[in-house]
Amino acid sequence: MSSLPAARVYDLAARDLVVAIAARDDFPSFLDAFAKRRGALYAHPERHPDEAAYWPGVAAALSPIAPPEAMPMAGLIAAGVTLEGGARGLRALFTSAPSEKDRKRVQRIASLAARVMEVVAGADDTLSDDERRGIAMAMASFGLDDEALAATQPPSKMKAEQLDVFGELDARVRRELVRGAWQLCLRAVPTEAERTTVREVAARLEMSPEVDALYDAVRETLSRVGVTATLAVELARVAGESLAPEVFGRAMERLIQAAATPAIAPALRARVTSKAPGDYAAAAGTTRAQRLQAVALAWATLIGTDPSYSMGLHLRGELSAAAAEAGAAYEVGEALDTVDRYLHQRLREVTLATHPAPAASAP
Repeated sequence: MSSLPAARVYDLAARDLVVAIAARDDFPSFLDAFAKRRGALYAHPERHPDEAAYWPGVAAALSPIAPPEAMPMAGLIAAGVTLEGGARGLRALFTSAPSEKDRKRVQRIASLAARVMEVVAGADDTLSDDERRGIAMAMASFGLDDEALAATQPPSKMKAEQLDVFGELDARVRRELVRGAWQLCLRAVPTEAERTTVREVAARLEMSPEVDALYDAVRETLSRVGVTATLAVELARVAGESLAPEVFGRAMERLIQAAATPAIAPALRARVTSKAPGDYAAAAGTTRAQRLQAVALAWATLIGTDPSYSMGLHLRGELSAAAAEAGAAYEVGEALDTVDRYLHQRLREVTLATHPAPAASAP
């Protein structure tokens, strides 16, 4: 990657865009707010985060506007259990700082969430890379400072029977804790030990009557996310086959990391190297929002390789043709325009910051 500021910002912004689009299918509604929350990082491209820091950072930026729906504990964050975004309600009229009451509440629930995830992730005595990343993203989303975040961590490995529910918790919080446990469990193919552990967690939270309904809801969400990811990978694979293999492989890996769960990621990685014609069976029964999301993901992945002008035109044409074959022709224009506008605006900002326009001379 080039060391030029614009090139570094473009690479980061393109990666961010794939993650943001993958977060939720209503992505056009929150991209501007997301860009503002990443603005400080774009303004200082020399602070480009390493891989370990990238995922918690992008999750924190999405937290108050669009927590990724497949992320563990996303429902808690969406319910307002976060300090990201500052004060809420009437207090926001006078200050941006959360109240001490809110800080204590978020830290208490975050501590319980950390313990729930520790119990579920440890049920099979292994911690996968996806579990580690998902837990880090979830914990970063609460908006706690480093000291408070460290205090949420359980002192040692825990079992479900050791889970203490401290303080009063309303039904929604308890429900979202169980949903978050299922989200962590079902992203990969779960073991029987993991399923049993989630049910034990639900019992500790007095949510056993709802545990099966929450299981079904999470499975439906992850299935829908998987369909969108599968379609996006297929569109990008077909349209991007003329890119250099190393460049294409790196871009597709970023797409799979952002959009796919471990349950389907191996099959998608195998598909990336296939030379077979496009298979768009995943598009059957999709909603317009899903098709728009898939096309936008594919385009952000391809244009994120920073191709030459002529290659960019070629990729645009190839993706348009592939989308039409997949039944997404009507979504192409909006998807491409949304992606292009986001990236062009980030480049414009860094260009103005590094090469400010000269002051107008006096008449």
